[in-house]
Amino acid sequence: MRSYLILLAALMCLPGVVLAGEPVIPSDKEVIKFETKLGTVTFLHKMHADLAVTECTTCHHAFKAGDERVKACHECHGSKDGEAPKVKTAFHSTCIGCHEYTVAHGEEAGPLEKKCKLCHVK
Repeated sequence: MRSYLILLAALMCLPGVVLAGEPVIPSDKEVIKFETKLGTVTFLHKMHADLAVTECTTCHHAFKAGDERVKACHECHGSKDGEAPKVKTAFHSTCIGCHEYTVAHGEEAGPLEKKCKLCHVK
């Protein structure tokens, strides 16, 4: 009976989530690996997607309701003629910035120090 009530409550909340306009972005990728000159950066995508402190659109800021898929970061940030900052700048400011913000608000976060080898592994 209890699980039925929990399921019912969850289903009742669903229309509010859909109507709120927040796009639903699948978090099915467990890990994403970025190959860089300094070594491979392993990003724990599913872990970050499951965190309650952020919305999907924090990182996937170009995603709009009705889009068929989420663009890869490099599609915008890798382009030399686009307005988006280079991928290195975007990742460093977004990742480190979020970790600093999270720690400043009393939560644990990933690497804060600007030591390349904390993220880039050969």
